[in-house]
Amino acid sequence: MKAFSRRDCLQAMAAAAGMSALAMPGMSFAAQNLVVNTYGGRWEKFWRSDLMPTFMKAAGVETTLDVGLGKNFVANLRAAGVAKPPYSILMVNENIASLVRAEGYFEPIPAAKVPNLASVYPILRNAEDNGVRGIVSTIGIGYRKDLVKTPPKSWSDLWSNPEFKGKIGLYQIGNTAAMLFLLMTAKLYGGSQDAIDRAFTEIKKLLPFTQADWSGTLSTMLTRGDVTVAVIDFPEIVALQKKGVPVEMVVPTEGVLAFEQSFNVLKNAPAKEEAYKYLDFILRPDVQEMMAKEFFTSPTNTRSKLPSDLAKDVPVSGDRMKSIFQFDWAKVNPQVAAITDRWNREMK
Repeated sequence: MKAFSRRDCLQAMAAAAGMSALAMPGMSFAAQNLVVNTYGGRWEKFWRSDLMPTFMKAAGVETTLDVGLGKNFVANLRAAGVAKPPYSILMVNENIASLVRAEGYFEPIPAAKVPNLASVYPILRNAEDNGVRGIVSTIGIGYRKDLVKTPPKSWSDLWSNPEFKGKIGLYQIGNTAAMLFLLMTAKLYGGSQDAIDRAFTEIKKLLPFTQADWSGTLSTMLTRGDVTVAVIDFPEIVALQKKGVPVEMVVPTEGVLAFEQSFNVLKNAPAKEEAYKYLDFILRPDVQEMMAKEFFTSPTNTRSKLPSDLAKDVPVSGDRMKSIFQFDWAKVNPQVAAITDRWNREMK
């Protein structure tokens, strides 16, 4: 099965944005309608064909699917206001969720209402359970086995291995992964995510490097040999491997980065009880395994078990989940505009 391509997904998301009903014929619902947001492309297909029918059969909750982009969902929230949100639960990247959380839209998740929350890896539970990361796609190093003599083992190898000079692929700063890489560099070389100046100094030492907008672009560059090593999310490497491209993925010794989908319950949710049921469903060990099989994401439930053949394609699971770098987005968000401007001026 082809692995999820972020570029293809985002193109599909733009075209598929909008509300569409999803219901199972012949089923009566006593519960209140729940609006569930997701992205387009393969995400929407999986939500419609597998996830939502399974949820509705288990919980008996009528569900409407809202397909779009994170910025659309946030715009819908802000247009409606804190008092009358259009969603009861919201799934967006954690860096975006942090912005909305600061505006007072979310509330802590009661553990008694969401039993599976207790089994989520602690690093993925926000302070006071005000949001939980329910879907994780890890980011490490991918490289061409046929073009690299000394395979990388750590992030520091990007700097120390001379054969990578001019052959490194990174994300453009508009992609969350670039900000993650910069913050990680600040921690590794400056001791704190606040060491932004040091991070810029170190990353500039990697120049010249190629910058890509999305993971799919990096995949193309690796396939063509334009770059021989790249900071990339692992599902993209799995996709290339299944196409026969001689690439390998590395879990760096210092840890990994991750795209994290944050699930948050709205303070004034119109269907709060249904939202709790949905969140508990998403966090179920078997549902996490379903998503790992479909998207090669890392299960967030400690009780999830991956078969050996799938574990090979999902290199970060179990105890390795502790290796995911975590950042305080509440401190980062006010700096994003300045960091973006600086990156675009200096990383040339």
